[in-house]
This record gives sequence, C-alpha cells and structure tokens, in this order.
Amino acid sequence: MNKQTITLSVVVLCATALFAEETTLAPITVQSSTIVDIAEDMKTEPSTVNTINEEEITKINPKNINNLLQTIPGITADVRNSAVEIHIRGISQQEFMWEDTGVAIVIDGVPVLQNGGKIKFNIDEIESIKVIKGGASYLYGNNALAGAVIITTKKAKNKTSGWISVEGGSYGYKNAETNLKYATDKYAASLNLNFLDDDSYWDQEGENWNKSVNGKLQYYIDETSDVTLGINYTDRFEAGGGSVTGVTNAELYPKGIEGDWSYIRDYYSTLQKYFLRYEKEFSNGGQFMANAYYYKDEYDYKSSPQDIDGDTIDDFYLNDNNDNIEQYGVKTEYRASLENLAYMVGLDTGQRIFDKYRVQLEDTYRGKQGDYTDSTNTEDRLAVYGEGKYAITSAWTAIANLRIDYDKYNYTSLSYSAADGVITADNDTSFTNCSYRLGTTYDFMTRHTLFANVSTGFRNPTVSQIYAGDFDPQDYVNNPNLDPETTINYEIGLRGTLLESIYYEASLFLTDTKDIIAKNGGTYYSSNADIMFDNVGDARNRGVELSLKSDRRKALSFSLAYTYLDAYYTSHTPFTVSLGNPYVRSVDPAADDVTYDINGNQLPRVPHHKLDLFVHYKIRSNLELSAEFYAQSEYYADETNLVTMPGYGKMNLFANYSPTENLEIFAKMENVFDKQYYRTVYLFSDSNYDGVLDAEDASITVDPGRLFYLGLRYRF
Repeated sequence: MNKQTITLSVVVLCATALFAEETTLAPITVQSSTIVDIAEDMKTEPSTVNTINEEEITKINPKNINNLLQTIPGITADVRNSAVEIHIRGISQQEFMWEDTGVAIVIDGVPVLQNGGKIKFNIDEIESIKVIKGGASYLYGNNALAGAVIITTKKAKNKTSGWISVEGGSYGYKNAETNLKYATDKYAASLNLNFLDDDSYWDQEGENWNKSVNGKLQYYIDETSDVTLGINYTDRFEAGGGSVTGVTNAELYPKGIEGDWSYIRDYYSTLQKYFLRYEKEFSNGGQFMANAYYYKDEYDYKSSPQDIDGDTIDDFYLNDNNDNIEQYGVKTEYRASLENLAYMVGLDTGQRIFDKYRVQLEDTYRGKQGDYTDSTNTEDRLAVYGEGKYAITSAWTAIANLRIDYDKYNYTSLSYSAADGVITADNDTSFTNCSYRLGTTYDFMTRHTLFANVSTGFRNPTVSQIYAGDFDPQDYVNNPNLDPETTINYEIGLRGTLLESIYYEASLFLTDTKDIIAKNGGTYYSSNADIMFDNVGDARNRGVELSLKSDRRKALSFSLAYTYLDAYYTSHTPFTVSLGNPYVRSVDPAADDVTYDINGNQLPRVPHHKLDLFVHYKIRSNLELSAEFYAQSEYYADETNLVTMPGYGKMNLFANYSPTENLEIFAKMENVFDKQYYRTVYLFSDSNYDGVLDAEDASITVDPGRLFYLGLRYRF
C-alpha cells in the first residue's frame, strides 16, 4: 500500500474517532454487482458513476452502444460495426486484437466474458446503463482495471402494457421490435422480440442481421420476497469489418476496395443467457439476494486474410474458427444498516470455460491445409467482498470496500501440423488478489457534495500467455514470472445542483497502470525469433471530467459531457515494428525491423479532448426536437507516435412526434453535414511493405456519413 493510500486511511480512521455522532444512515446504496433496484444516494457515492435511463435510451435511438456511451465523460470506444470495444479513461487503449479491455461488462448482475472484449449484445434489449469509473475490482474482480459498464435488460413491471415498433433507414436498415408486459397480484412477466437487418455501407461487408428473444418472469412469493427467471437468446451474423488500408484508400474508397479484407469474415454468433434470482427483505430492513446464472456464447468465423504473393491484395482467409464460452455460477449478497453504519457483504463463485478450435484452410509458409489447434481454457473463481459506509456526521460519510479473489486457471491444447505432428500441452496456475476502495463524501451548502476515493483494479495473465512456449514452441518461450497487470486510481470531485435545476459532476483523476502485459518486442510484434509475453511497462492516465444535465421536464433542456485526458507511458521496454515485405525477407527477419524508445509517448487512439452536447426542445407536449454535437481532438495511431490521425466533429438530429396518445413517430439523422471521419484506426506494422511505417499502413474504418432513420411505435 503506497503513501497516498495510507494517508487517506489514517484521515478516515481519525475522523471516525474524533467526529462520530449519532446519525442514522439509510440502507446501503452501493453500486453493487447485483441488479437490485434500490434508491441511489449519490450523496454518499465516493466514485464517479454515470447512469443512462430508459427514457434517455429511447430518445437517443442508438444503433450501437457507443451512441449511448459517448454521452458519458471518460469513455472511448473502437467501433467497426455493431461490435464495440469499450475503454474507460484510455486504459488498455493500446490493445485491439481480441484482448479484454480492462472494463468489466456486467449484464443483469453478472460480469460476462465476451469474445475479444467487445460487447456483442442486442442494443434494443437495454433498459439502463451504469458506468463506474476507476479501478473496480473491489466489486467485480479480474479485468476491472478501468471500471465497469453495468447493463440491465428490460424487465417485468407491475403493470400490463406493450408496444410494437418498426423502423427503416439508410443502406437497407430494418428494425422491428415488440415488447409485452403482463402483471397480476402474484407475478409479472415481460417478453421482448427483436429482428434487425442491415445491408451495410461497406462493400466488403454485406448483410448483417440480429434475431433475439428476451423474457423475464417475476413471482411474488409473499410481501417480502420474490423470485425472477430471466431468459435471453440471440442469433447474429456480421459479414465483415469494413476497413481499408491507408489514408489514401480511405479518401478514395471509403467503402472498401477489392482485395483489402477485414481480419474477420462471416461472423456467426449465438448468445444465450439464463438466470434465476431470489430476493428477500427482512423486518429489520436487511436485504438478501442470490443469483444463479448460466451464459453461453458460440462464435463461428473465418480469420487472417493472406496476401500469399506479396502484391498487397488478399487472396484467401487462412483459418476457420469455432469459439465457445460457457459461464455459470452463483452470486449472493446481504445488505443492511445499523444506525450510522450501512454495510454489504457478498460471495461470488463460478466457472468459465473457453473452448477454441482453429483449422488452417490453405497451404502457406505458416503451415499446411488441415493443421489445427484445439484448446480449452478453464477459470474457477471464488471471491468474497464487502462495503461499509459510516456516517461520521450528518454531512460526512466514510466508505470502504474490500474484495479478495482466488482465480485458478487450467489450459489444455492439442495441435497438429504436417511439420511437427501432434503437440499437446497442459498447464495451470492460480492467483490471489486483494482489491479495495477507500473513499469519503462531504455535503455542504445543502446542494453540493465533495467526494474522493482511491480504488484498485487487476487483470491476471492467462495460462496461454505464461506458457506460450509450450503451446507454440516455434515462436514463443515461456515466462513463469509474468505478474498481474494492476491499476490504482485517485479521484476527487464535486457534484450537486446549480440554479435549482442543473445537475453537475466534475472530477479530477489520476490512474497508474503497472506491469502492462504484452509481447516483449511490441504489442503485436512477431517474427521468427523467440518472443514471450512480459510485463513490458507502466502508464499514467490523468484528466478532468465534467458532466452537466438540466431538467428534462422543461421546454428547453440540455446535457453536456466533456473529457480532458492525458495518457502516456511512464516506462516501456524497446518497441519493435516489422518493416518491409515478409514474403521476400532475408534469412534474418530482424534485419527488416526497427526498434523505438516509446518512454513518455502517448497511448494510441486517445484524444486529449472529447465533447458531447445534447439540446432538447419541446415545441409542444407531443413534439420534441433534439440536436447532438460530438467532437474529439486528434490522436496518435500507434505507440510510436509517428502517425497522427485528425480529430473531427459531427452533428445528429432527432425528432419525436405523438399524433395520438398511443402512436409515436420518431426520426433520426446522423452526421447531418456528411462529415467523413475515421471511426476506428489501427496501426501496428508496415502493411504496404514499403519499408516505412506511416499513415498508409493504418487499418481504417470510415464512417458512412449522413444516415437517415424513420420509425413508428404504437403503445397499448
């Protein structure tokens, strides 16, 4: 524990002893790992927490989750199509190839593992989103380096109602949704059906579709307890990624060009989620929750396009892949209050199984057709956690969180190649981590709250990283000394109400990341030389966040989210980039590589400034117009900071009109001024083989430009 943390601990403990008085504290309202809806008391929340409710989601009419998250300060996202890779405060922004992003994704109370750290989820099923910023492993354990995104799906309510909506838009966009709710004195049920089809803007991508069913049944056992069953089943297909190589091609051929293929193609996924939750309220005000769950994701896709003759035109996809992820477990929590003390304790136990099968489809210098790898990664998890809130005075509250995680991993692999025959490997490892948050809040002048906290996060290395040499002896060596990657976050801020109707929250933060896990040569460096996964360096992310929201009930209202972010490496091992044509290299591949000193460099794809402004105007009670302006500054495309990508600004317009009580017409225009900008940029090698790393090597997804949507919603 460092000096800053010790100092805060001493201050809180001394204050408790000196200033404690008789103060009744309401039942704890911690942003816990459950989905229990209890009144939120932001006056005693020491961290930055942002919420997007159902009404806001409906008005924004999102086409991907980034449409929602960009309204929150501190969020950066890589958007290629419907799959979105989320980052908080720029942490782990250097990674983009199937890694977890240091953000815990929590769906209906359960932290979920999804392929590549990207959210693959039907946006129309979301009822609300909460974002907790700063290390959040004190609640969610492994991978919550930067925070958590908590998604609650549409649920049963104590009323009978329903609606049906249809929507059409640019490039063959079609979306149909039905939501039904039924309630009696003994139970409440909801059913949500959705179908989406999109022909896509990008030439190489083709059709994308989504079919989903989401249902919940809540049974009231008595006046103090209930049980809820939740079921979700989704089928998805995405043809491709829609990227081009180089800024020139992005300008001339933004939809893509023949022979420049995305890394993944024909991506089929089936997502299943089932949970059974029991809740009980006791006469003393205590609350108990137990949540049993089973989640299963299945993915089939082609990957790794190959330019076999070195003419920069892709010829075929090298691999066929099948990934299966199963997650099941039980989470229990109990919360209560005792005069000026409120507390929560929890137990989290479960298992994740990640099966991956990959077979080579063509002969290349990397191997022969039929070469394959079949691997299973198993994670067993056991954690205990808790939170305490103590009212030192009626205005001053101290908060402490603690979580202890024990994670055990086993990785087995069976691979076959024509060159080496059958190779088997079986390794295991385990980690014990302790995560915490210490915080305080102080209310003053009735409407304002000062808050501060120190929180931590961690990400364990995988068995396949530690023992990479056992699974791929040609290219890797083992590193049994690989340590978990960790973060410690310091934050201080103010929140409250201005002019009686404007809610504000402003915060200063600093996050230090230690022991970044990556390949020792560079994030995505590979050659014929032996390489390994190592703790390659440290980073610091610091900045300012500001959020303003006025009263939506008034005729004119607004919301504003601003972020200033400075993210840079405080230390890093030498960073190597492959240059030249790998198909005509010399015997020594290292002769075509260049190594850079990136100490002090900015993390890639992290703009210093981001701004999102929403303005809403109610012309009449049944007619509302809204405008959104979003802007971000320039950023570096990769770790070397040799290539800068431009910033951009865009405007979106929205309209909602209700000619009758039951009928609503809604319209949306994205990118009103048809601004061409880059949604996502990745740069990690000399893609055009000219011996220089520059903007012509970047993989770029160009925004489609101006888009139109028009829909009808009928409520009954």
